[in-house]
Amino acid sequence: MKKYIKYVEGIYERKWLTNDGPLVKELTARLEAQLGVNNLLLVSSGTMALQIAFRVKNLRNKHVVTTPFTFQATYSALEWQGSHASFCDIDTDTWNMDPYVLEQQLQAGKQVDCVVPVHTFGNSCAVEAFNELQQRYKFDIIYDAAHALTTLDDKNKSILTYGDISCFSLHATKLFHTVEGGALVFKNDSELETARKMINFGLDGEFASEAGINGKLSEFHAAMGLSVLDDLDLILSQRKDQIATYKSLLHNSVNYQAVIVGHDICPSYMPILLPNEHSVLNIINKLAKLNIFPRRYFYPAINKSPYYQKICPNISMPVAENVSSRILCLPLFPGLNKQAISQISNIITHEVKSTLRG
Repeated sequence: MKKYIKYVEGIYERKWLTNDGPLVKELTARLEAQLGVNNLLLVSSGTMALQIAFRVKNLRNKHVVTTPFTFQATYSALEWQGSHASFCDIDTDTWNMDPYVLEQQLQAGKQVDCVVPVHTFGNSCAVEAFNELQQRYKFDIIYDAAHALTTLDDKNKSILTYGDISCFSLHATKLFHTVEGGALVFKNDSELETARKMINFGLDGEFASEAGINGKLSEFHAAMGLSVLDDLDLILSQRKDQIATYKSLLHNSVNYQAVIVGHDICPSYMPILLPNEHSVLNIINKLAKLNIFPRRYFYPAINKSPYYQKICPNISMPVAENVSSRILCLPLFPGLNKQAISQISNIITHEVKSTLRG
C-alpha cells in the first residue's frame, strides 16, 4: 500500500492522470521485459483488449470460430463487434479448443475468417497445430490469453507471442493485476499503431483518422500494476506451492487438466474435474458452510447460456457441456495456508469416495 500511495503522490505532482502517461509507459516497458514480448498495448480491461483485437482485424460480418468453454466475454465481445460467431468443441483432456475438430469443420467447407482459441485456466492451446491450420486455410488467429500471463512453451518462450494478436486480462481477480485493465500483444507493428489510435478515440494528433473508443489505462491503474509487479515472482512461487499442496492432498481422487509436455503454465487457477455435477454441488454446499467459496468456471458452456439459447438453441457441444458441468476451481490467494488447503481437500476426497461408492 505504501508503494502505491507513493506512485499516486507522483501522479498528482506531475498532474498527469491519464492519456498515455509516464507510469503507463513504464509498466508497458517493464511487462515487455518481464514477459519477453514486444508490441504490448495496455488497455482498460481484458474485454476491451478483445474488442480492440476484433476491430483491428475487421471482424464485423466475418465468420469467427471460438470455444464454448470460456468466460462470457470471449463470445460477447465477438457479438458486440458484429461477428458471425460459432463454436468448436474442446479437447477432453486439455479443455482447450480441439484443433482436430476445427480441422474437420474446415475440411467440410466451413467458412472461417478468424479463430479465437482460449488458453483455458492459463493452459496453453495446441499452438503448433493451430499454426499449421492457419497456414493451410488462411485465417487470422487471436488468442484469448486472459489467464496465461506467464505461460511459457517448451522453448521457454511466452505463449503471448503466438497468433496474430494475444489478449490478456489485468482484472483484480487475476494473478497480476491493475485493479481493472488488460493488454494486447501484436505480431504486426502496424496493427499496434492502429490499435493505439483506436483506444484514444481514433485520434491521430488532434484529429480523428478513424472511428475509435476510450480504451486507455489510467495512471492510477498503471500505478497498481507497478506496485504488484515487483512481487510477481513471489506471487508465482506462492501459487505454485499452493497448487502442489492441493495436488499432493487430492492425489488421484480428482482429474486435472492435461498440459503439453515442457510447457510451464501460469498458476492462475486450481481447477479440478469431478465425477459428476452432483459431486460439484455437494462440495460447494459443504464448503459454503465453512465460508469457503470455490467457483464453477465456466458453467454453463456458452452454447447453453440463456443468451445463446435464445438465438441458437439447438447447438450441441458435448465435450464442453460435460466438462463445464463437472469443473470446480478451488481457492487460491495470498495467505492461503496448508491447513485451509487440507480442510478443503478432505471434504473433496470424502465426497468423491462417497460418490464412487454410491
